[in-house]
Amino acid sequence: MAGDASSPVPGGFAQEAAAALVRARAALVMEHPFFGSLALRLRFCADPACADLWTDGRTLGFNPAFARAMPPRALEGALAHEVLHLALGHHLRRKNREEKLWNRACDFVVNHVLQESGFTLPGGFAHNPAYAGLTADEVYEALTALREGPTNHGARKSFAAQEAGESGGVGAQQGGGRSPGSAANARFGRDDPRQSRKGEKSEAAGNRAVARRGAGNRESGESFAGEVRDHPDARDPRDEAARREAEQSVDIAVSQALQRAAHMGSVPAGLTRLLGREWRPQLDWRALLRQFLEECARSDYTWITPNRRYVYQNIYLPSRRESCLENVALAVDCSGSVDEKALGMFCAELSTVLEAFDTTLTVLFHDTKVQKTCTFTRTDMPVRLSPVGGGGTDFRPVCRHIAEEGPHPACLIWFTDLECTRYPEEPEYPVLWMCSAPDPQPPPFGRVVSLVPRSGEMFS
Repeated sequence: MAGDASSPVPGGFAQEAAAALVRARAALVMEHPFFGSLALRLRFCADPACADLWTDGRTLGFNPAFARAMPPRALEGALAHEVLHLALGHHLRRKNREEKLWNRACDFVVNHVLQESGFTLPGGFAHNPAYAGLTADEVYEALTALREGPTNHGARKSFAAQEAGESGGVGAQQGGGRSPGSAANARFGRDDPRQSRKGEKSEAAGNRAVARRGAGNRESGESFAGEVRDHPDARDPRDEAARREAEQSVDIAVSQALQRAAHMGSVPAGLTRLLGREWRPQLDWRALLRQFLEECARSDYTWITPNRRYVYQNIYLPSRRESCLENVALAVDCSGSVDEKALGMFCAELSTVLEAFDTTLTVLFHDTKVQKTCTFTRTDMPVRLSPVGGGGTDFRPVCRHIAEEGPHPACLIWFTDLECTRYPEEPEYPVLWMCSAPDPQPPPFGRVVSLVPRSGEMFS
C-alpha cells in the first residue's frame, strides 16, 4: 500500500482536477484522519479513460472531468471510498473471482460504512441496506447466487440493473428491509412486477452509461463506480511472497491510521467492527510490539517546525517531538514451561525497539510471587534476561507489587505462556501479553500477541 504523494499531471484541465483532489485529501487529513492517513500513501495519476476513480493500492487514477466537476464534499466521499477499499484489503484478495462482480460486492460494503460515517457520496452510488454488516466475500456469494439462480425474466433484468449501476443516492435499492440471510430473490424485490419494470428501464440507462464511460466521458445521472483494481503484487498468483509483503504493508498502514484517528477522537462508526470481520493478514509479532509501544508513548507536538511529511503536499500540521515512555514494566513468567529460546528472541527485539524511546524498563521476574526486579535504561541495551524461579504461575502478585512498590508504568508487557487462570483485577495501564505458546486461552483483559503462529513454528 506504499505510494508517493501526487505527481505532476500535464495539462491545465488535469492540473485543476488534481488540485481539487489535493484539497479533498487535505480535508480528509484534518476531518477524517483515518481516511486521510491512507490517502496520503497514494500517487495521483490522471486517467481520462476511467469512469471516475480507481486505485490498486499504489496509485489513485482519476478522470479529470469527474474530479473537476464534483462538489468538494462529494469528491471527499469518493476519495474515502477508494481508501476504504484498500483498508479492507479488496485490492489483494479478489483471487479468481470475477472482477466486475467483486467490485460490485465491495462497493456495497464500502458505501454502507461511508454513509454511517456521514460522508457525502457522488450520485448513483451502490447501496443496499440488506447487505449491512456483511463482508465483501459474503456479498459476492449473495450476488453470485442471485445472478446464477434467477428463473424468470424480471429477476434477470433486476440483476442487470444492479450491475449496470442503478442504486445509491436518490434511488438506492432498499432491499425491502429484509435481513441479509433472506433469499436472494427477496433482496431485489423479484416478486414485485414494479421492481422488474424499473429494472428493465435502468438496464437500458446503465448500458448507455457504460458506453459513455468507454469514451472517457461522464454525464449527469451516471452512477459512481469507484473501481478497485488488483494490487501489482497480487496479479501473479505464483508470487506468494510479494503478496504477503503487500498484505502486511496494508495491515501496518491501517493500524497506524486507526491510531492517528483514535488520538484525534475520530474513529469512524462501524469501521472497527468491520475491520475485525473482514479478512486481515496476520502481522508479525515484532510489528505488533512496536505498534503497542508507540500507542502508549506520550508525544509532544509543536507548530514551530511544521511536519515535513505533509508540507510538500501543502498540508501544514505540527511536528512531533521525540516519543517518550516514562516507564515500561516487563513481567517475565519464570515457570518451568516458559520457552527460553523465545525469551531470548523477544529480548533482542525489545532492546531494538526501546532504543527509540526515552524510558526506564522495570523487569519483574515471577512465578507464584515476584522473585526479583531490575531496571534498565537506554544505555543498558541490549537487554539480556535470565529467568529466576520456577514451578507454578500466579499473575496476581505482579500487579500487586507494582501498586505497592511503583513506579506507575505507562504500560505492562507480560512475557508468558498464559498457562495460568489466576489473574489480577484489570489494571489502569495497558497490558500486552507476549505469549510463547500457540493458541492460548484469551486472558480477561489486555491484548495478546503470539510469538508462535498456528503452524507451531517460531517466527524467524
